Amino acid sequence: MATTFRCSVVTPSSVSLTQDATYVSFQAFDGQKGVMPGASPFLTRLGTGLFTLNGPSGNTTLVVDGGFAQMQGDALTLLADSAVPADSIDAKAASDELQKANASAVSGAGTTESARNAAERAQAVAHAKVAAARARGTRN
Repeated sequence: MATTFRCSVVTPSSVSLTQDATYVSFQAFDGQKGVMPGASPFLTRLGTGLFTLNGPSGNTTLVVDGGFAQMQGDALTLLADSAVPADSIDAKAASDELQKANASAVSGAGTTESARNAAERAQAVAHAKVAAARARGTRN
């Protein structure tokens, strides 16, 4: 059995990542998903959260938001709406973004459903960025 599989993260504007992995973890729409070599094929909708790849060349963390993940053969492909490398996230800016998203969600509590959904998504993205910045800070 293979000890690695190929993993790619693609956004509408770029290929964010293509490398071999021994384990990948990401947020699906219905909870956290972990993938190892030999995983059965699947297609799932992505949620908003941290994507972590462990591989022979080191670990990589991204904040992904929306899209789909497909495991086919020995390749995992994430087609994400957005993917931000954790090492490019400024902790202070992420914290400010989360405070702004929280305030927006509270002030817009009585507005339309689409406005509430947008506020909740902004909160989820900001929360994931804060978590990525904190995780990066504990490794430094």
